[in-house]
Amino acid sequence: MDHLKRGHGPLADKLGVVFHSMTDTSAEATMPVEGNTQPYGLLHGGMNGFLVEHLASGLAMRHCPPDLVPVGTDLHVSHVSPATADSVRAVATLQSKSKGSIWVRVKIFSGERLTAFGSLTLRFVTPRI
Repeated sequence: MDHLKRGHGPLADKLGVVFHSMTDTSAEATMPVEGNTQPYGLLHGGMNGFLVEHLASGLAMRHCPPDLVPVGTDLHVSHVSPATADSVRAVATLQSKSKGSIWVRVKIFSGERLTAFGSLTLRFVTPRI
């Protein structure tokens, strides 16, 4: 669980992302609102997109063949209401997977209220490094 407590990378660490759980079919993480706002004090919409991509990528890594890497190909995010709590909670759920791709949905909450939702499709590709 130590690797889940870290944000899985420098950007997630900088944004304050903390993973609380991850299974083969779901993941949950929180992120503080403070420090991640746009000039008007609201959570920046790009942070919602980041959370969708980050949690979906984490789930995809659990299903990716060892010689491939998951790469996001289709990201959708809808902003529903402003985040008013000190942090937001993102919950990712695996929707479908095939040999070459995976599709994950993510809901983002401020307290118990839905503030955003989205999905990410990822393909498993050969790394170019």
